[in-house]
Amino acid sequence: MNLLILNGYAFDELSVYRGTYRNNPTYCDTLSAGHEINQLFMWFLEEGGESGVIHDLAKAQHYAKLCNIHFPDRQFEVVEVTKAKTPPESGGKFLGFDLSEGYNSLIGLGALVTNRARGRLSEQFHVLSELIARYFNAQLNSDGLFQEFEVASFCLQAINALQSFHPGLYEGDISDFEVVGVYLVRDVDNGNACR
Repeated sequence: MNLLILNGYAFDELSVYRGTYRNNPTYCDTLSAGHEINQLFMWFLEEGGESGVIHDLAKAQHYAKLCNIHFPDRQFEVVEVTKAKTPPESGGKFLGFDLSEGYNSLIGLGALVTNRARGRLSEQFHVLSELIARYFNAQLNSDGLFQEFEVASFCLQAINALQSFHPGLYEGDISDFEVVGVYLVRDVDNGNACR
């Protein structure tokens, strides 16, 4: 099981995006290094490494709860990420499909923003970019993700095709990006979704 602990909002409380490209927990400077939350932060860094992917569900949920107590301006949640249409092991609530490589996401990085790189590319390129952005933005669900795997997969193909005309436009080499399912993990204590 591949788990991420992520801030409930991508960039601010007005954002609807709940995919993989969100803030993860940080060290709690107001508490000692020996405090449980900071010990769990060290575990998170060690197990998650650069990708932030962890595997201990109970520990992840406990850490997210502590983060929500000690960082009241944030709202952390535990999500399970699966490849393509693979069902979650946690039985979590489906949020949608993201276009991700590790923690990065083409949706979260703004690949569907229409005014990207205005001025440095040809008008024909802008027309195609605008077409892709308008078409696929309309396909995003209330969590800022794709509801259907086939639509997410087609979007990734379209972004790859557009990038072939201008390598490095989005995120360098995007061949490692894939469609992943994002699921909000259910709270083991009371059966509610962490939120």
